[in-house]
Amino acid sequence: MLPRLLLLLVMLPAAGLTQVTDYGSVKLLRGWQMADGSYQAALEFDLNPGWKTYWRNPGPAGLPPIFNWAGSDNIGEISFAWPVPDVTKQGGMTTLGYSDYFVLPIRITPAEAGPVRIALSLQFGVCSDICIPAQAVFLSRLNEASDEGVAQIEAALLQVPQTAEAAGLARISCAVRPNGNWYEITAELAFAEAIEAPYVVIEYAQREIWIDMAETSSEGGDIRASAPMKYYGEGVMEMDRTELIISVFGADRAVEIQGCPS
Repeated sequence: MLPRLLLLLVMLPAAGLTQVTDYGSVKLLRGWQMADGSYQAALEFDLNPGWKTYWRNPGPAGLPPIFNWAGSDNIGEISFAWPVPDVTKQGGMTTLGYSDYFVLPIRITPAEAGPVRIALSLQFGVCSDICIPAQAVFLSRLNEASDEGVAQIEAALLQVPQTAEAAGLARISCAVRPNGNWYEITAELAFAEAIEAPYVVIEYAQREIWIDMAETSSEGGDIRASAPMKYYGEGVMEMDRTELIISVFGADRAVEIQGCPS
């Protein structure tokens, strides 16, 4: 049976509103203005018991979130600080996401000095007994008077993965080899201290290169992860290795690494 469509429409004035649905609620937290003029905002997901939603790379069985900022005004750059997701293995598949409650911090840098007008259409997946697509639409304005959800956002920023330096990364390399009609990418990492029960996710920032879930093995501080990779662009594949993102999720800590040399 095809999943039914659950539509969540949230129209937010400056103060923000929350709409309760079958699975919970989602809210835009306007946050605050940083010293450099950017705005630290966030999305707050408050899910009912038994419901979950997904990380930016949900795995083969999940629905990735899609952010559409068309209609916004005075936005120069946008960056996300994703908290460490739960890694769930069930029925031979792995999914990455969040249950109950989580906050996704969003840093918005204006194109020029002044207020920012947000017009965000968010498409995302929620799951309970079945997985269904949902949509939230947010209209709001950020200015120097913005001050909402500060405690929640600050707590979420403490839940993001460590940097490579903070995690004690001593060495990293990535090898790409043809494998039939596909490619295979293998990442090898070495940490000063072992990460307990690591699970590695390899991502590429541009959509023309897709990387599947990796098989991960480890011995001491050394970790090896291999994943199928497919190129959907035209001509010969050219990969910018600075656009690779290697995430390691362990029982004791997590790390996110930008870039992977050969």
